[in-house]
Amino acid sequence: MNSTPYLGLLALTAFSAACGPGGAPGAGGSREGGQSKLMGETFAGKNKCSPENHERPFIIEWDATDMSQFESIASNDVVFVKYEGCKLTVLDSCKDDSVRGSLGSYKPVEWTSGSLEKLEIKTEAELYASLPLGVATLGVDILVNVFLGVEYYVAGTRSATRPAVYASDVGANAGCKGATHYVYGYNLGAFALGSAKDTAVSAEGSLYGFGAGGSSKKSSKADKQGGDLTLCKSETATEIQGCKVPIRLTLRKIEGGENPDQTAKKAPETDASLNKAAKLEAKFEASGEAGERFKSAQAKHTARDGKGCLAELDKHDKLNPKEKSTEPKSGFPHYLRGQCVMLSGQCDAGKSLVRKGLATMQGDQSPEQIDAHADALARMYCQGKMNDRDTLLQAVHNLTMAGVNKKDAAYCQSNYDTAKRLFKTVKAKDEDDTQIVHGPRTLYNTASRCATKAGDCNLAWKLYKDGYPLELMKKTKDDLKEQIMRSSFETTNQKCKK
Repeated sequence: MNSTPYLGLLALTAFSAACGPGGAPGAGGSREGGQSKLMGETFAGKNKCSPENHERPFIIEWDATDMSQFESIASNDVVFVKYEGCKLTVLDSCKDDSVRGSLGSYKPVEWTSGSLEKLEIKTEAELYASLPLGVATLGVDILVNVFLGVEYYVAGTRSATRPAVYASDVGANAGCKGATHYVYGYNLGAFALGSAKDTAVSAEGSLYGFGAGGSSKKSSKADKQGGDLTLCKSETATEIQGCKVPIRLTLRKIEGGENPDQTAKKAPETDASLNKAAKLEAKFEASGEAGERFKSAQAKHTARDGKGCLAELDKHDKLNPKEKSTEPKSGFPHYLRGQCVMLSGQCDAGKSLVRKGLATMQGDQSPEQIDAHADALARMYCQGKMNDRDTLLQAVHNLTMAGVNKKDAAYCQSNYDTAKRLFKTVKAKDEDDTQIVHGPRTLYNTASRCATKAGDCNLAWKLYKDGYPLELMKKTKDDLKEQIMRSSFETTNQKCKK
């Protein structure tokens, strides 16, 4: 945020309110969004900040660390929070790292045409109503300046695969202690906010240059922004990356008691129990509900919510017992259930289902071809406990894909270390087991591409040198080896040329 005269007063006021005598802001193991932890403890503030009135809060006061942490969790799992008053705390540990998506995940982004939205906040009451999580950091601004100008553009939305989460779902996870809500959905786009003194902005105009390509001389300078509003109408993929920042959450309370889906599994399969299990789902026409359950299972599979996918398939099977997802002979797409079992943390069971399905539906395939197909699916979908061979093949697959779809440097290093370690112990089935036979001699190249894509050329060069097969340079003079390696490295990693 730009340095302005009121910020010193803001920081002092907020710190005093949050800490009190002998207190310290931010105590505890979970992360509180932005500076919402500095919320004043006044009676008025507590009542104005009731989560009951603000289940769609903006998160534009979050700093870069908060935003990065949220996006990291949301890439694999549903985000859980403790939401009390004007304080929202993201519970970083409310997930299962070994089985991603075990408590739900987010569907792909639904992109919308969008439009520029504006807020002018001139009073403390308006601030509480519009930006309750930002009261502590923005309140003084309202008192000092004419008004706070906020502009945002919603380009898309992500929603969770679970329509509801119950206390029984999270009760066994110590990292979920204190959770009150989960983030059912969130809006992506860009925003800008700042103190504005010119109130004569037209309804069509923009304080921060939206629609002017950033060239408007009349635009104000934002004190804080996320993404780039000037890019939100762009059609190019590179520029649109600047219009994908989380800006607003949709929260849902965690329901008390046991998940009715689990309750229904314990009870006799009566009409009443089935209805209870489906009470929070969309009410489909009876004739088409089985098909809709299958579509829902596919959507949850795409979002990598294995348990959610299996729950939908179970409902499908009850509605359409002649075409159960567990029975390959029925003609049901057998891959789907097998993949969802893998995603749920049961790799071997999932592979077994896939093999049975392939053997039934594609009887002309050899056992070796069936195994290879099952291994390929395991590389993409298996989570949780896996044997060394599957773990190795998945690590190599991860590195290969990360050379195209960007991951971070730590991801590249971790998968490289795993693959390098397991290549020493995992034996090839035969000479046709090419990934195991040839993998050790190509790992260095795959890993360096991953790091290059991540933007870490130092790591890319380190991994390349570490894994380079020195037997290729047996006849090369020692003083030329690194030069040759460097030349080869830069040929395959053009972005890392010196």
